[in-house]
Amino acid sequence: MVEESELTQIVLSPVTSEVPEKGADAGTSSLYLVALHGGIPGKMVALGAGPNTLGRGAQNQIRLPELSISRNHATVMVDPGGLVWLTDLGSTNGTFVNGCRLEPHQTVGLRDGDRVGLGPDRMFKLIRTDPLDERHYRQMFERAVRDPLTGLYNRSYFADQVEILAQQGYSRGLGFAVFMIDIDYFKAINDRYGHETGDTVLRAVAGVLHQFAGPDDLVARYGGEEFVAAGPAVSAEQARLRAETLREGFHSLRFQQDAHSWTISASVGVAFAPADSPGSVLSLLRQADDAMYRAKQAGRDRTVIEWPVS
Repeated sequence: MVEESELTQIVLSPVTSEVPEKGADAGTSSLYLVALHGGIPGKMVALGAGPNTLGRGAQNQIRLPELSISRNHATVMVDPGGLVWLTDLGSTNGTFVNGCRLEPHQTVGLRDGDRVGLGPDRMFKLIRTDPLDERHYRQMFERAVRDPLTGLYNRSYFADQVEILAQQGYSRGLGFAVFMIDIDYFKAINDRYGHETGDTVLRAVAGVLHQFAGPDDLVARYGGEEFVAAGPAVSAEQARLRAETLREGFHSLRFQQDAHSWTISASVGVAFAPADSPGSVLSLLRQADDAMYRAKQAGRDRTVIEWPVS
């Protein structure tokens, strides 16, 4: 870790010839890094007053999981006057401003609209927003990360965030569970009652998943009638019990069209990794997916868990 004493003093940016001006509306505006490349485009990362550290390590305020990002990559400092300063922390793959690479431990001033690159995989734009602009950016981001039918997160956003969520759980001494959910015989519902009715079923399923999700859980529509949830869990047994509660929750849904009424069920696959033996999220997703298919092959409307190796 780079100590504060190792940081160079503030110098002028090789890109900007002057100290950046304080925004006229700095008292009422907010500062963000908006993702341009890597992660979810349009994602807004809020910058607080003082230092905002960026890196792969769990101790950073802004954590970026890519291996191309150093554990302690860079710091964005917002000073009391609203000025913004970027410091490279001796990163392996470099910190860039508008395409120009900073020297290790160099500090430069940032202006609104500057593009900040962290290694080859992440690019952000610095913006200072008023409340109206902020609302616009948030609406654009929500449209980019939400499934329009169910309102759940989409697969891309899930993939971008789940590794960070897992590492946060492990750092708190918690295990991590992944749940793959597939609605049983959904094609038959579409074929018999039509796609509009099928959409109604999917929205109702999303409602049950909203109720299932805890404050630290991430829930997404994975594709078609398949959904995924992930979050910290104390044990594999706790994860299995949660999955059973979710599966039984689908039984409470009732649907009717003309003279026909019906209920639905789901096949749920669960994978779990304890904090003392954390598995990769990709491995957990594969295990949960395999377990879900085993649940379907065993007759559907059941939970199958991939028990961790003891």
